[in-house]
Amino acid sequence: MFIAAEWIHQAMASTLMLLSNPYRPDPRVLREARALRSAGIEVGLIAWDREGGRPEYSTEEEVKIIRVGPRASYRSLAGVAIGLVRFWMKAFRAGRKLDFDVVHCHDFDTLPLGLIMARLRGKPLILDAHDIYSYMIVGESRSAGAAMWPIERRMASLADGLIATNEVMGNMLAGRTRRATIIRNSPDLTPLSGFSRDEIRQRYGLSGFVVPYFGSLEPGRAVEGLVRAFSETDGINVVVGGSGTLQPVVEEASRTNSAVRFLGSIQTDEVLRVTCASDIVPAMYDPADPKYRVCTPIKVLEAMACGRPVVTSKGLDVSKMVERVGCGFVIDYSDSELVRTIREAVRSPQRLDEMGMKGKAYFKEHLAWESSRSALIDIYRAQAGPM
Repeated sequence: MFIAAEWIHQAMASTLMLLSNPYRPDPRVLREARALRSAGIEVGLIAWDREGGRPEYSTEEEVKIIRVGPRASYRSLAGVAIGLVRFWMKAFRAGRKLDFDVVHCHDFDTLPLGLIMARLRGKPLILDAHDIYSYMIVGESRSAGAAMWPIERRMASLADGLIATNEVMGNMLAGRTRRATIIRNSPDLTPLSGFSRDEIRQRYGLSGFVVPYFGSLEPGRAVEGLVRAFSETDGINVVVGGSGTLQPVVEEASRTNSAVRFLGSIQTDEVLRVTCASDIVPAMYDPADPKYRVCTPIKVLEAMACGRPVVTSKGLDVSKMVERVGCGFVIDYSDSELVRTIREAVRSPQRLDEMGMKGKAYFKEHLAWESSRSALIDIYRAQAGPM
């Protein structure tokens, strides 16, 4: 526990991260914070506690966290916009009391705040684009998303350092005059040390053919079809973790169907462990939504790291890699296709093992977190000098 007045910058370099979710924790932010801490960089975080009820001040894995309101909906565009401005104001007031060497904005919705804070202090600013923000709001308002894109790209050019999760998004935001540093959503495999597949299955009471889904419980991800597809006689068990508007659907399925387990919101390290104890990993996203077309879902990278085959949708940028590597199934986005593919996979264990091995080998050579970790430290050194 700490209070804001105790957030004192000492001899170590330090960064102030800005985040528009409550940090439960956010898997990407946690991974980056661990990497920075291991390099001797203090990490502070101001997060938007739009749900309420979380500690205002806390220290979690040596990350000093301040959470501020207001409460706000995730779904209403108008509600988010109003709440976001109020968050900026509260976060700005909290930030005036802090000392830091770098401002690190997670996504475009913290960038206006970060620009003000960085410029007033004369500090370098890093934009860490988890997604193309304009694409995220297209589902609520196509016109608003279209109007936002040139603003997002222009403001991204004002950041001293630009980070993106893949090359597609990096090129979109960087334009022709600069390059983005690619920090992937690849998992750090350290939490798997000392755990066997059987031990993890025993811990969670898993048996049979295990199909996990961890992430946002929202439309456009085949969640409803997955939890309604199988029964206990199939020998196929669906394990779900996360939160969102479809949580009541998942909870109801888990109460009425023994083939469905709902774990609620579980820690990032446990997500990786359960993924390794599974048999096939769905990463289905509706390609009609532009935000899904350009992202690299962490579920795909976790599956590859663990040597598990994936099932993903045609029309996504990540599906090209899955097809090229041969580490999973690329199918039409539909519940029936997903269910058919999983049922066929149960009968093809050797094929699944081969896909898993291909994915794991490719991950180790091209996507491993160690490379992204080094790139993250390099961009900090470039902006803040020797550390």
